[in-house]
Amino acid sequence: VRQIDFTDNIWPRHLKEMQEDTTNDMSRMLYPKVQKYCLMSIAGCYTDFHVDLGGTSVWYHVLRGRKVFWLIPPTPANLKAFEHWTMSGKQSDVFFGDLVERCGRVELHPGNTFFIPSGWIHAVYTPIDSLVFGGNYLHPYAIERQLRVAQLEETLKVPHKYRFPFFTEMMWWVLDRYCYHLLGRHHMAMDE
Repeated sequence: VRQIDFTDNIWPRHLKEMQEDTTNDMSRMLYPKVQKYCLMSIAGCYTDFHVDLGGTSVWYHVLRGRKVFWLIPPTPANLKAFEHWTMSGKQSDVFFGDLVERCGRVELHPGNTFFIPSGWIHAVYTPIDSLVFGGNYLHPYAIERQLRVAQLEETLKVPHKYRFPFFTEMMWWVLDRYCYHLLGRHHMAMDE
């Protein structure tokens, strides 16, 4: 993950190094702090179908407990169905997995590490108390899908606190990196 993660490889290094690790206050945040987190869930928790912030990919390691995932590929038809289902206000009445052609189920046990590809629609159930470590990351192998999910977040009016921090700024830094490799020069200032 570290080899492809834009936060490690594209975001200005000096901003990440200046960050106080203890803050989650967006007004004091200097880089997207989404790379690692700890999830403690009690038995019976359920997170309904969603797409992770900015279309990020996810790594997920179960230390204790179990998790059950329902996964739906991010085809154009599935993303459109997800948009309609979300805007319908009937999420509690309709299991989204029943509205699509394919919905896979994966059960994770202690010691399992799992990767969710960019933009995949998923739900999560916790059958027993669980302790999980994970993180989100943007990378060069799914830029088109990440941009599509960012557009979907706009359409669905997802509150900014649930979106990838500095998504637009990150995409500008990515574009600058591609321009540098193609043209041999930067087009953005790197103020330190």
